[in-house]
Amino acid sequence: MFSALSAAERFLMRWTLRVAMALLVLTACVSLWQVITRFVFEQPSTWSEVAARSLNIWMVYLGVAVAFRTGALMSVEFLYEKLRGTAKLVLIAVITGLCLGVLLVIAWFGWEMAGRVQFQMLAGVENPLTGEGISIATVYMAIPVGAALAIVGLLARAVEQVREVLGTSETSTVGREIFEL
Repeated sequence: MFSALSAAERFLMRWTLRVAMALLVLTACVSLWQVITRFVFEQPSTWSEVAARSLNIWMVYLGVAVAFRTGALMSVEFLYEKLRGTAKLVLIAVITGLCLGVLLVIAWFGWEMAGRVQFQMLAGVENPLTGEGISIATVYMAIPVGAALAIVGLLARAVEQVREVLGTSETSTVGREIFEL
């Protein structure tokens, strides 16, 4: 069962990283379009600034989830390397618990904020399929979605670290397989 959950988590994190990378490329393209329309054609695009900002927000929150999984965020590496056995397990539990608490608060309030702004529309941006406005809630949903994915990554990393300390896993491959596109 653990291997099935681990495979599902790796698949989820791999696709989260791919989407974040695609959003980075899309943000760069939209920003380039903004520059071209503003300075070359002298007719600034009405939608590109808002779209680039929205794409960037989604990219960051998805990227944070992968950063939690790979351990790329600031950590207590000095203590982690010095401690052994039970003390190391306690440190892992404390760090995971604190991060989990913060991520749950972020997810909760992100969900609340998305609900509050669901009837507000992004300025200058229309849905190309319906011609109607796009709700600001689509941007705010990056917060709870990113936090939920970060929780998955955090828990997967904690399980991997605990298994490493207990000696029940091979050499740590924390996050290495995620980057294998």
